[in-house]
Amino acid sequence: MSRKQPSTRKKLSKVKPPRRRPAIPPSVERAILLGNRHACCVCQKPRVQLHHIDGNPSNNGPSNIAALCLDHHDMATMQLGLTKKLQAEAVRRYKAEWEERCRNDILALSRKRFTFYYCIYKNPQRLLGAYASLSEEERKSAVQRIRARLKEEEPQKKADQLFGLNAVPRVDSHTWEALDSVEAGETAPSYLQTSDLEWDPGKPYRSQSEYMAFHRYDLWCQIIGQTLAEARGTTPLEDLYKFKTAKEIDAFAGSIVTFRLTIRGTGIHVPSAYREHPTASLRAYAKSGGQVFCVNMHIRTKDMFSDTAAVNLRHGRISGVSILTGALKKNGKIHVTLVPLLIGAGGWNLYPDKYK
Repeated sequence: MSRKQPSTRKKLSKVKPPRRRPAIPPSVERAILLGNRHACCVCQKPRVQLHHIDGNPSNNGPSNIAALCLDHHDMATMQLGLTKKLQAEAVRRYKAEWEERCRNDILALSRKRFTFYYCIYKNPQRLLGAYASLSEEERKSAVQRIRARLKEEEPQKKADQLFGLNAVPRVDSHTWEALDSVEAGETAPSYLQTSDLEWDPGKPYRSQSEYMAFHRYDLWCQIIGQTLAEARGTTPLEDLYKFKTAKEIDAFAGSIVTFRLTIRGTGIHVPSAYREHPTASLRAYAKSGGQVFCVNMHIRTKDMFSDTAAVNLRHGRISGVSILTGALKKNGKIHVTLVPLLIGAGGWNLYPDKYK
C-alpha cells in the first residue's frame, strides 16, 4: 500500500490589495483652491494640483496642502539625487506668502465693490440680519480696521468727491457717526432718530423723505456692508466661476459674494409702484473655462433708491455685495442665485486699476 506523498506545492497566501490613499476631503480641496484663487502658490499660474507638503498623503490638514502647477508639483515630488528640487520648507513659505496676498487682494477688491457714490438698491432686512450675527469682538475689530483704512485713502477720496456729497465713506463727521453707531451695535443709527424718518426695514425706503438724512442712512448701510466684509471675508464671484461643477459652487451657499456685472432687469418699475409690482429680476451672463454662467438676482421694488435707480437696473453696469443661495446646472448653463444686500453705481475709480 503506497503512502500518499506530501504535496510540494506551496500554499499561495492571499495577496492584500494596496491600501488606497485617503482622498483630500472636498471641503478642504474647495477651501484651498478658493484661498489660492485657483493659482500656483509659487508662480501664480492656473491649472493647479494639490500637493501634500510633508509627503504624507494621509495628512489632509489645510496647512499641509499646497496648490501647485504641474511643473512645480513635479519639482516638489521628484527625487533628484538625495534631495528634491523644491523643498517642503520652500513650499510652506510660498504657500503662506501667496495666501496672504490673495486675502489682501480679495479684501481690496471687496472694498472697491463696496465703494459707490450711492446705493441704487439695498436690502435692509437681509443686511441687518447678517450684521446682527456679528459678535461684539468681530464688529469692533472690523470698525477699527475701516477707520485706519479710510485715513490712508482720504487723499484719493477728496480728489474723487462728487458735487460735495458725502455718500462715500470718508474721513468726515457723517462717516465717523456711522462708524460709532456700528461699533455700538445699533440696528438703527441713533444720530438720525431726531428726524421724522421711519427706520422700519419692512417699509418702503422711499418713505424716508429728508434729503440729507436719506443719504446719511445710505452711508450707514454702506458701513454695515463693509463691516460684514471685514469681519467675515468675501468671495469674488469670478473666483466661483473657476470651479467645474454647480455642486462645487453650491457648497458655498451662505457665503458673502461680491460682484461687478453688466445686468438686464425684467419687471423693473419705479419705487412708488411697489404695490402693483412688488418684485423684479436681474440677470447677467459670464463665460469661464468654456462654461456659461447665468447669475440671477431677485429684488424688491420698494428697496430701490429712486426712479433713476430703476432706470439703471433695467440695463447697466453694477457692483455690490450679496449672499450666495445656491447653484445648479440647467440647459447646459450653471445658474448661480444671489440675494443682493447692496447694489451701487459710480465711484469705481477710488481704487487702483488692478482691482477691477
